[in-house]
Amino acid sequence: MKYFLCIIFLLLFACSLGTRSVVVSGQLQQPSKVKELCVVLANENDSIGNWKVGDDGSFVYSGNLPMGKLLRVRWEHYNISLYVENGEYKLNYQDGEYFFKMLANSSLHNSFIEYKQKEKILMNAYNAKCCGYDTISDIHRKADYNAFLAKEFDKIEDFRLKAIHRFAGTELAESIVYESLFFYESNYKYFEKAIEALGDTIPNGKMKQAIFKAYENLKKKQLTGIAPNFILPDKNGKNVSLTDFRGKYVLVDFWASWCAPCREKNRALYEQYGQLKKLGLEVISISMDDNKNAWLKAIREDGIQWTQLVDLRGFKKSSVRKEYKVEQVPAVYLIGPNGDVIAKDPTNKELVEYVK
Repeated sequence: MKYFLCIIFLLLFACSLGTRSVVVSGQLQQPSKVKELCVVLANENDSIGNWKVGDDGSFVYSGNLPMGKLLRVRWEHYNISLYVENGEYKLNYQDGEYFFKMLANSSLHNSFIEYKQKEKILMNAYNAKCCGYDTISDIHRKADYNAFLAKEFDKIEDFRLKAIHRFAGTELAESIVYESLFFYESNYKYFEKAIEALGDTIPNGKMKQAIFKAYENLKKKQLTGIAPNFILPDKNGKNVSLTDFRGKYVLVDFWASWCAPCREKNRALYEQYGQLKKLGLEVISISMDDNKNAWLKAIREDGIQWTQLVDLRGFKKSSVRKEYKVEQVPAVYLIGPNGDVIAKDPTNKELVEYVK
């Protein structure tokens, strides 16, 4: 009777900690070098134990693990994901890669592993396409290729956002965002979409704290409220002020002749300018060139018809760039009739929606 009550107590204690009894087993390819596997909380490095490995490289763990937690099982240079659900896991080895798979096919863990494998294929393909980009000397060819790469990366980000939606409310979604912080911290628009996709029910922990700290820090760097006024010369030397356009929607575009993505954006804007002008939208491009001749040459080459201004102090010294919190070009702001900042880097579709 006492033994029975003890078992009941242990089960209740395990449930109160949110743990589940699971079985994890596998076989390492090089057994003699590894004596144990280190198990930690993913992206937090807090150890939750070590699993012994036999002389033949086999291991079996049977016990409680924290339910709904993403773990990393580590040995040598390997760092293998394991999302804790109720069931049995088997270590697989394929094409030089280890991964855990649950014996039950319909599991979040298996779906996450499939996502990670597909993401790796997409990123490898994208990185291969990026090779040689920096060696392209012709600015127009470079602009074309940049447009191609941007579309390819958008496909990867769409794939990533769908996965965040798929795993919303779990540490799996958190992990996807956390592992992409280096990218998101310089791309507020993508970061904002990722935060929306995470949902309101994600678990508390170090990952969540790191994600939202990075997001809030980046949010503070965004231009909000009334857009700062500026007075800069156009190509004829006439000073133009933002307040000259009060009462109209204005697209303020920061660019430079030496920036391939900027040149590609010029051409895209050239194609759309007629439609935007009919809607009453004014466009002001502010060049960060410190070479007037290079700036004027780019205007001619790109066929720019809208208001063109320049800050010949260049990118680093431009006070206008600093006031607009521009850290890289191109950077585009949509300013409302009252002078308020409506959006940063709006898409063509979003522009039409805002001003129509």
